Amino acid sequence: MNPVKTVAGAYVKVLKFPFEQAAKLLGNEPDPRAEHAEELREEAQQTRARAQQQASQRKQRADRAAAERREALAAKEREDRLDALEEQAEALEAEEDALTARDEAKRLKDAAANAKARR
Repeated sequence: MNPVKTVAGAYVKVLKFPFEQAAKLLGNEPDPRAEHAEELREEAQQTRARAQQQASQRKQRADRAAAERREALAAKEREDRLDALEEQAEALEAEEDALTARDEAKRLKDAAANAKARR
């Protein structure tokens, strides 16, 4: 620790305390390096805040895109299931029509056989 001459002309030993306090006590201007360091800290803090905000926005966009993809997939699955049900309904209708035609043919055949048997 080096002795420093004060404004009053006395020499004192400089102890470890913040530079700004020492400057105040000695009546000197603050060290421009300290001011620059503070500016750099503030700038770094702002940069971190911007980076965090950008990361948050990216995450929100990614979540939104994932939700849209899930919704599109669910819509496609619903559409495919609906198409399958429509095909199944058409097949059932065709089977019902075939059974109805076969039943009608059998009824007519039985009616003809009854009519022939009555003669």
